[in-house]
Amino acid sequence: RGPDPPASPIPRGGGARAPHNPGPPPGTLQLFRSQAQLDASQRDIAVLEEYGVPYQSLNADGCEEVEPALARVRGKVVGGLRLPGDETGDCFRFTQALADEARKLGVSFVFNCAIDEVEIAKGRAVAVRAGEQRFQADAIVCALGSYGTGFLRPLGIELPVYPVKGYSLTLPMTDAEGAPRSTVLDETYKVAITRFDERIRVGGMAELSGFNLALNPRRHDTLAMVVRDLFPQGGNLEQATFWAGLRPMTPDGTPLVGPSPIPGLWLNTGHGTLGWTMAAGSGQLLSDLISGNTPDISDEGLTLARYG
Repeated sequence: RGPDPPASPIPRGGGARAPHNPGPPPGTLQLFRSQAQLDASQRDIAVLEEYGVPYQSLNADGCEEVEPALARVRGKVVGGLRLPGDETGDCFRFTQALADEARKLGVSFVFNCAIDEVEIAKGRAVAVRAGEQRFQADAIVCALGSYGTGFLRPLGIELPVYPVKGYSLTLPMTDAEGAPRSTVLDETYKVAITRFDERIRVGGMAELSGFNLALNPRRHDTLAMVVRDLFPQGGNLEQATFWAGLRPMTPDGTPLVGPSPIPGLWLNTGHGTLGWTMAAGSGQLLSDLISGNTPDISDEGLTLARYG
């Protein structure tokens, strides 16, 4: 769905949401602006049916039933593919709550600390050095996203991970009835529009520009055009926050989760656009591997070994 921005002046926790509010309805809706796109979705439907994934193939009226605000721009959408089992959430709130739970279990976090190197002793990773601090550990996990490549290169490890830049706009919602109810994916522009409490987030793009985090105004204009085209009364673009982030992509799209060539050093990176989607599963798999437990799934095809 695109990268998720850090905390911003607009409260990302959605302070306006009352505790009893169940939030947006589950599901994502992929919108097709042409009959050719709708016809091509049959290939996706075949895969969904093969694996028993619930779906709904909708005409234009069906899309308006799921997302009533689309009735205001009738004629721009010919149909859609809805996945009712999909859910949308705020990964910022999730990670904050997860950190709180981890602290209760005795985990210590050190923030705003530059990592200098991994210390190797007798061919094994034994500690991490950060300035004058030294953190010794039985297992060290490199989960630095796109930045893990440069960090591990001095150790002779070449990670096939490249930063793919994505952009987002976050704007305050001005008309709840004119905003998306959950998440809408525009197939034509490959842009996702998501409702977060009193905000609308528009994200997408895939730009190959290295580690350059400069904000490209052309990307801003595309995101603004899409949300204005589909939900013109939904939010205030004048107050939108523009952001860019780097997705850690591998050549085959599969993440790197498992051991590195150096004993004691483990990898958890390369998740691309699905970092949060795969986060809990990757953490569980890595925890089992490090602890010597039998994981629920095989790590075959997930490790660096697949690249030789």
